[in-house]
Amino acid sequence: MKNYQNKSSFLILFGLLLSISNIHSQSVNNDVSTYNWFDKTVGKENLDIINGTPHNNPFGTVGDNSIYLIDQYESGNITYEGQTYYNVKLKYDIYRDILVLNPFESENVGINLIQNKVESFSIKDRNFIKIDKKINTVPEFTTGYYEENKIAPDFIFYIKHHKGQQKIISEGILSYTFKENTSYFLSLKNTVYQINSKNDIIKIFPEQKKQINGFYLLNRELRKADLNQFMRNLMKYINNSLSIQTK
Repeated sequence: MKNYQNKSSFLILFGLLLSISNIHSQSVNNDVSTYNWFDKTVGKENLDIINGTPHNNPFGTVGDNSIYLIDQYESGNITYEGQTYYNVKLKYDIYRDILVLNPFESENVGINLIQNKVESFSIKDRNFIKIDKKINTVPEFTTGYYEENKIAPDFIFYIKHHKGQQKIISEGILSYTFKENTSYFLSLKNTVYQINSKNDIIKIFPEQKKQINGFYLLNRELRKADLNQFMRNLMKYINNSLSIQTK
C-alpha cells in the first residue's frame, strides 16, 4: 500500500489532532507538518522510500574535495514514487549521480535511492529533476539528475553537476581528487541546446549578442567566483531582455 494511503488510514485510526475535514482545509504548510508528524510517529525506517542499497564512499581523497555536491547531509524534500517527503536528510553524490538518504540518527549510514523511482528533490534552495531521455541531437543530455531552473514556461535552464576523478599514488598509497565538471543545457520552446561557451549562447540568441557581451563584461568577477550562479543570472537576463523586446 502506498504511503499516502497508509498515512490516511493512520490519521483515521488514531484521530490526529485535527479531523479529516480540517486536514483538507489546511494550508500546504500544515500538510507538511502533518506528514512529518506521521513519518516521525511510524518510524522513518518503515517508510516505502527506504528500499535502496547501502551507500558507501570508497574514495580516499587528497585535499579539500569530495564526490558530493555538498559534503554533509542537508535537509530537503523529495518526490519518490509519487509521494513527497519533507525535511528529510539528503546528500547528492555527483560523481556517480546517486542521491543518498539518511533516515537514521547516525550520519554514518546512508541509503542509495533507486534513481528510476525518484521524480525530483530539493537541497539548499536548489531544485533537481530526474530526466529520463536521450536526444540524438544532444547526446550529452542523457538520463540522470539535473538542477532545474524554470526561467519561463518555455525557457528552462539545466545544470548537470558532475565531478571528474584523478588518481594519485604517493608512497605506494592510492588516493583521489575530484574536480567539478559542470555541463549546461537550455530547453527553449521544446528544443534542447548544450551550452559550452559564450559563442553557443550567441548562436541561440543572435539578436541578443550586444546584451550578452555586456553581461559578460559587467559580471567578470561573479563568473570567476561562481560560474553556476553567473549562468543562472545570465539566463534570467536574456529572458527578461527578450520579454522587453516583444512588448
